[in-house]
Amino acid sequence: MVWLSIFLIVSAVDSQAAGTAFAPVPKNQRALLKKRLTAYTEAFRKKDWSALYDLVSDTDKLSVRDPNVKLDRDRFARDMQDTADSERLIKFTPIRTEIAEWLKNLKLLTGQKESSASLLDIYGCVEIPDENQTLKRIGAVRAVWEHDNWYFTTWALAEPPEPCSHLSNPAWKPQSPLRLDEPMPQLFCVVYTCEI
Repeated sequence: MVWLSIFLIVSAVDSQAAGTAFAPVPKNQRALLKKRLTAYTEAFRKKDWSALYDLVSDTDKLSVRDPNVKLDRDRFARDMQDTADSERLIKFTPIRTEIAEWLKNLKLLTGQKESSASLLDIYGCVEIPDENQTLKRIGAVRAVWEHDNWYFTTWALAEPPEPCSHLSNPAWKPQSPLRLDEPMPQLFCVVYTCEI
């Protein structure tokens, strides 16, 4: 009986934390967002670029050279094969979600209600490989509602690096804006020379 009580309390706390991590997301879409975000992270971890293609927003399926050309699954997977380990998510633990700043400003200008979230920045604890160790620090993933589902554009680390514990402060903001408006760096660097 005691173990059952402990299990129920832990489950309730875990589900409450998951609910608050996605607070601006309509309740009926939270489970779907969590499932898709887990799949997005898994695809990076397993280097399953074909699976990642199904989770990436339309904007990251466009050619960097010619935005009128959409990359097919094979080309996308080929381009992603050179992804450096430092650009590969191993794990992402969502802590807090915010409506993208420029979308907030647009909605204020046009008088739209802020609750109609379609472009979200999900902040959390990012784990990435770094040689023989795993780095944990604050990062964010951008989620987009399109085609009646959640897709993702890119993810980025907070600069300068900050420990995940800083996210427990509700007033925390990144010192520099995270680069979530740009194409996925893996695809961008295939076409242009990049140093990451």
